[in-house]
Amino acid sequence: MSVIIEISVVLICIYWGLKMGGLGVGLAGGFGLAVLTLGLGLEPSAPAIDVILIIMSVVTAASTMQAAGGMEWLVHHAGNLMRRHPKYINVLAPIITWCMTIMAGTGYTVFSTLPVISEVAKEIGERPSRPLSAAVVASQVAISGSPISAAMAAMISIMEPAGVSFLQIMAICLPASFIAAMVAAFVASRQGCELKDDEVYQQIQKEDKQQVTSVTKEIDPKAKYSVFLFALATCAIVLYAAIPSLRPAFPSGDIMTTRDIIIVSMFAAACLMVPMCNIHPDRIIKTTTFRSGMSSVAVILGIVTMGSTVVNAHLPEIKEFAGSLLHSYPMLLSLVLFGTCTLLMSQGATTPLIVPLALSLNVPHWAILASFVAVTGVFVLPTYPTSLAAIEFDSTGSTRMGKNIFDHPFMLPGLTGVIVAIGFGFLLAPAVL
Repeated sequence: MSVIIEISVVLICIYWGLKMGGLGVGLAGGFGLAVLTLGLGLEPSAPAIDVILIIMSVVTAASTMQAAGGMEWLVHHAGNLMRRHPKYINVLAPIITWCMTIMAGTGYTVFSTLPVISEVAKEIGERPSRPLSAAVVASQVAISGSPISAAMAAMISIMEPAGVSFLQIMAICLPASFIAAMVAAFVASRQGCELKDDEVYQQIQKEDKQQVTSVTKEIDPKAKYSVFLFALATCAIVLYAAIPSLRPAFPSGDIMTTRDIIIVSMFAAACLMVPMCNIHPDRIIKTTTFRSGMSSVAVILGIVTMGSTVVNAHLPEIKEFAGSLLHSYPMLLSLVLFGTCTLLMSQGATTPLIVPLALSLNVPHWAILASFVAVTGVFVLPTYPTSLAAIEFDSTGSTRMGKNIFDHPFMLPGLTGVIVAIGFGFLLAPAVL
């Protein structure tokens, strides 16, 4: 009976948090944690401190880059690339958003590119829902391959102490995420009728509601310096993490951890951006990247700690029930990751909750890495911010929700891409590990 009550508390708080949205997800998790510990007497689990510290440092650097105009600089050049090669927009759009997410560690970079993608698609008569849905899904699955995303930060901090190196993690997760993005792009490019035959678009044309606006904003020449500094910090993280012999060694015999390398590199880059790009630090905290990134910290602190508190309280029973099943059929872990992410609407919150559980259940390390791309189930519901933005930016009406919950343009590309990528991961991972 107590288990039912505890699970009910978790589910009610998740539902309540999703109804509030944004920071409310973390707040509801904190309330649920209070009920579980102070009310029901469960021992609280340790917060994912390493993950939170990494997220804060990366978000600070990415927000500084945005404040300096670096995001606009990237979008400007991405738009020029798509306009020079409009016939390949269904491929270029997802590649651009995938690369931007890999570099920045957050899929919210896609917000700035969506108007450009929609505009270019309309200019050439292409159905905008095709490149838009491909771009959104690519930005979402790229989280599982970005070396500085919240989800990957959790994966690294959990798997490195278990004996899996950063290079091994990236050798599996990075190509798997790219394959997921490209398969999704292929499926998306064949979705729906041609734009000229779309009934909704025809109706919009008749009612003369289509508005095409093009706003040219001058880019600060210094903005590119912030991009170069952020890219340099990312390259330094990858280099030091991949080659442990380059890391500083201390008298105690320990070497600098990947967590500390990320924190030091990102804060150093952010600090240099301020004088080089002539920005005031107050502008950093006003950026959308800073607000959304710091909200994710509260989500992880609340929801993940609440969920892991219940899991830890019943770990022996969970091991008895699911341990042998997952060990015999490790691919089932991908379903757990996918379903949990769909429920929590957060890759960063799903990873520190499920991956430690998988380790405790003796799921093979290679199977955990092979399944990791499934942590990107945020496209299942069309209510994720980037999905909603794509719908809003498409003035042709081709990117729209269907009559039912799941018949939207992100579902089939995302699901197909993830399934193919998981299959690829299960072929590659045993060879790498």
